[in-house]
Amino acid sequence: MVQYLPSDFEPYGRRDRDDDWGPDCSCGCKYFLPLEGRLGMDWGVCANPASPRAGLLTFEHQGCKAFESDD
Repeated sequence: MVQYLPSDFEPYGRRDRDDDWGPDCSCGCKYFLPLEGRLGMDWGVCANPASPRAGLLTFEHQGCKAFESDD
């Protein structure tokens, strides 16, 4: 089942891609765990307990306000 969260981009959520983009998972979030194989090039799971996407399959360009750099 697909979960639609307010923190997702429109039309699925309430975030506007132009006004509320911020850093996304592909910018090196330490909590983004890429899938294995070819799917891992674009998809992963969020492991950040502070994120609304925690435990969910997530597109790498989704991002959220709980982003933390893996530096």
